[in-house]
Amino acid sequence: MELRGDEYLNSKFQTCAAAGGIPNFKFQTSNSQYPRSFHNFNAMKGLTGVLIVGLAFLLTAFSAKAQTNFSLKQAIEYALLNNENVLIAELNRQDADARVYETAANGLPQINGAFGYANNLKIQQVFLPAAFDVSGKTPPGGTFPAAFGVQHGGNLGITATQLIWDGSFFIGVKAAKMLREKMNADQVKAEYDVIEQVSKAYYLVLVNESRVGLIDLNIANLDATLKETQALYENGFAEKIEVSRLQVQINNLKAEKSGVEQAISAGMNILKWSMGMPVSEQMVLSDRLESIDFEYDVNEIVGYSAAERIEVKQINYLRRLAELDIKKVYTAYIPKVNFNANWGRNSGNNRFANLWSDAWFTNATVGFNVNIPIFDGLRKKHTLQRKRIQLQTLDNRHKQLTNSLSLQLLNARKALDVSLERLQVQKANLELAREVNEITREKYREGLGSNLEVLNADEDYKQAETNYLSTLYEAIIAKIDLDKALGKLKNKP
Repeated sequence: MELRGDEYLNSKFQTCAAAGGIPNFKFQTSNSQYPRSFHNFNAMKGLTGVLIVGLAFLLTAFSAKAQTNFSLKQAIEYALLNNENVLIAELNRQDADARVYETAANGLPQINGAFGYANNLKIQQVFLPAAFDVSGKTPPGGTFPAAFGVQHGGNLGITATQLIWDGSFFIGVKAAKMLREKMNADQVKAEYDVIEQVSKAYYLVLVNESRVGLIDLNIANLDATLKETQALYENGFAEKIEVSRLQVQINNLKAEKSGVEQAISAGMNILKWSMGMPVSEQMVLSDRLESIDFEYDVNEIVGYSAAERIEVKQINYLRRLAELDIKKVYTAYIPKVNFNANWGRNSGNNRFANLWSDAWFTNATVGFNVNIPIFDGLRKKHTLQRKRIQLQTLDNRHKQLTNSLSLQLLNARKALDVSLERLQVQKANLELAREVNEITREKYREGLGSNLEVLNADEDYKQAETNYLSTLYEAIIAKIDLDKALGKLKNKP
């Protein structure tokens, strides 16, 4: 199905100078009474006109220096570098990458050194039989106190351990790598979400800017009619109420314009927030609604596979992590083996100065230990049961997500098709409303119609414009949703 936005827009809209270059929706008709600009530059003659035009260009150039033009592509590129959610996702990915090495480090040799010094201010006394008293002062059968140890003692040593077998370690390394892949997928998902947010906010501002251009044209047209009616009133050919009706209609349009301008300001702030740009920054949107492409390939929808969606990849990683958790519980039933080695030296003396000059004695050991699990109160059994339940939950979520994404694709395609059909209807209504408006104005100028008919025709025309723009934005949103459902947002625009 091939439909392009410019089929609806190119022949109907042109730039409205008073709206600052925003595309206003011009209507190609003969003998049109609608001015294409609020300023008739052809009417400016001589040096005065040249100076005014030159001054306008200078002011425009000066204003442009303080603003930055952003196409949708540039806005997305900026957002992918500055949006906080994308930056957080990148940090999470880096954290997961570091966690892989952190986990793997547990399987490498663990070596520690130690040095110690102790001052035994009061050496503990032990009681020995008289037979050990070399002084002979202790009577037979008695005991005497003796101090075992020296006042100053020092030691230094190195210990090393090496993991030989621990099933949970190997599973942990695999889980850390799987988590890193999951974080990579999360980062891609964050980028998709930002592209969607920026695209929708960008086009919302464009549509509202076009609404302002249309309102300006309507005000200009009514203002011209007001001047004609005022002249007729002053010459006795019209009533005061006719002038008042036109003035009320113009005032209503001005109030509506203020509301739309407020919506533009709010929408621009939302766009900046989605981009990660300070709201105080000035920016101008350089794309136009005429550039929208509503094309989509039916073959892509027919060959659609939910497995390619990033959301499915995310939940698949969670399922694999859950499977590794189950394996990790099983490894807890297997003995753990560690190798260890120790080397050290120690010395002691009752005088601190001699502690460092006397002989130091060396000691060393090597060995291994085996930790054999025997009974843990059935903890592992119930832990395994919980992990299996979590995996079953993820399996159900996977099925639910797959069905949901397939439904999302069908709904997005249907919404786009319906929106494009409605857009054609609204385009036809817009043409009819324009023709009725022109005919009604012409009849009024010739004295064959009433002022009230002009106001009603103008209101119908304005409503047709609003309906067209609303339907156009619905079609834009539907196209973005379809690209999202097909997993193509990352390739847009």
